[in-house]
Amino acid sequence: MSRIKADLICEIIRKSQTNYFEKQGWSDPGKPEISEQFVLEWVKNHAKQYREYYVAQWQMYSTTRLGEILKALTESGKDLTDVIHRAPQFAEKPNSGPVPR
Repeated sequence: MSRIKADLICEIIRKSQTNYFEKQGWSDPGKPEISEQFVLEWVKNHAKQYREYYVAQWQMYSTTRLGEILKALTESGKDLTDVIHRAPQFAEKPNSGPVPR
């Protein structure tokens, strides 16, 4: 995989996660300790599988298609589950507290 493609995939993942956290209200500057707790819990339970899934799936995508996905995320404020048909939900693990989908 080219360095450009790898960087695009990483940026798509980062932007999607940022948008997801904002959508969940976890970027509330008035409650940083609560927001940080939710983000850390999500990262602990989901970030690795989220990243591995998308890196594996998107190695075959063209840089043009990856650029389109990044543009859609950037312009819409949506996360990957909103812009990709049948994107995985990365379900909450039992007893992990209030973690996203």
